[in-house]
Amino acid sequence: MVPYHTIAFSQQKLRAALRRASGQDPAFTYGFVVHSRRHSDHPTLGLITLHGESLPLNERLIKALEGEPLWLFGHARITLGSGTVVPGAEHSRAEPADQPLASLLMHIATFDTATGVTQHLVQVEAQVKAETLVQPLLVLTHSRPGAWPL
Repeated sequence: MVPYHTIAFSQQKLRAALRRASGQDPAFTYGFVVHSRRHSDHPTLGLITLHGESLPLNERLIKALEGEPLWLFGHARITLGSGTVVPGAEHSRAEPADQPLASLLMHIATFDTATGVTQHLVQVEAQVKAETLVQPLLVLTHSRPGAWPL
């Protein structure tokens, strides 16, 4: 169970980010927050949508993001990749693709301006772990991915 104030705060952050990015072409119209939550006493990754849906992040949801343009905090292009399931989840009755994730891979494309006038695109790979995720990650996209909640 995710506290109501966490959901409400995430919704406010998403609305504000979508307002700030509304002038871009194409406009961002959907977003979600990746945050740390608990599953059977284990830290797991969860997501909160603009409409207040709160659920564990899993491989099925990650797969639905393939090909979608995703932007971390509306500023850096990212892709989200496969992750590791929460310990003990492999013994549950849930399908493997529906088991909650304890971590996932994130690839970030950003510009390195330290080299002078020209900007160089830099790819960074990061492992996002539920146990160490302190600040929720705000992800914006141009449309709601198929099979994702409102």
